[in-house]
Amino acid sequence: MKFDTLQQGISFYENYARVFGFDTHLYSTKKRKSDGKISLKYCVCNKEGFKETPRLQSNCKKKRPITRMGCNARITLKLINDQENYVIFSFHEGHTHPLNAPNSAHHTKQSRNLTLAHKKYIMDNSRANIGATKSYRLMKEHVGGYQNMAAFVTDFKNFQRDIRKYIRGKDAQMLIENFKRKQEMCSSFFFKYEVDDKQHLIRVFWADAIGRKNYTSFGDVVSLDTTFSMNEYCMVFAPFTGVDNSKSCVTFAAALLYREDTESFVWLFEAFMDAMSACDPNCIITDQDPAMKIAIERVFDSSRTRYRLCMWHIMKKVLEKVGPTLAQNEDFMSEFCNCVWSKYTEPEEFNEVGIQY
Repeated sequence: MKFDTLQQGISFYENYARVFGFDTHLYSTKKRKSDGKISLKYCVCNKEGFKETPRLQSNCKKKRPITRMGCNARITLKLINDQENYVIFSFHEGHTHPLNAPNSAHHTKQSRNLTLAHKKYIMDNSRANIGATKSYRLMKEHVGGYQNMAAFVTDFKNFQRDIRKYIRGKDAQMLIENFKRKQEMCSSFFFKYEVDDKQHLIRVFWADAIGRKNYTSFGDVVSLDTTFSMNEYCMVFAPFTGVDNSKSCVTFAAALLYREDTESFVWLFEAFMDAMSACDPNCIITDQDPAMKIAIERVFDSSRTRYRLCMWHIMKKVLEKVGPTLAQNEDFMSEFCNCVWSKYTEPEEFNEVGIQY
């Protein structure tokens, strides 16, 4: 059998291996001294030979299984001297290990291939914060089973790892470019950012057209929560939220901050005012952050905007402030919550509960 190129001969043996249920890999090569062309090429079974057993190390976390079993199955492709074709010079068929069953042929390396559809599916799910393992399980349900996947969960993880490695160090620039494209498509999209001396992104603020429209309708009370953070860069995620007429939460804007200091919060509130046409809210609710309090007094007009603390943060610290004895007293906690969450509670009545206990 003749092949026009060496790659055709290699592909022929790989297809043969896929049908009969084993994997292959390329072995040694011999070249002609006159012109350097490959004269002999060996393609062998992936279980060829024996792997040397490495010395056991104390820091070894996982022991790799032994895959080499001394298999002699192989094919040798030889270059014809007077032509540019290759022929099968030798062929050894026998294996020293059981072959894969037809229903498990998709486990072979030749059958494992991430198609463009797989890669797009992984990237689309990544935008929805869906990992590689869950993406693999979802696609398995779409195609009707693992036998129709043509890839392993490891292939999904490796592709996602390669994507993260490729964009590492460029993700901040990709974010800014994405905001610029959004602004070109919609002039109402607003964003602002700053970098440090090393051109590292330290803070970024953005507000889309829907968020700015919501602020004009429901922006009388604004809540700023900075309890969220990113795992990789330790930046603080700060969303500006409010409540609409249906008592549902609406988002006005959002930001990423590298530091929670006065300078960063002043920049954040100034960017928020620029996006909202310098319209002060009637009330702004935040946590008990001293730097944030100073920034609010500098940016917002105290005659128009009232500063209030978030009840969730206050109630979270109640157990620490009252001590372990009252914290375990169910009667006290029940009456305390009734006083706090009742809008009809007068200050005198609230103080009486504290004096009683």
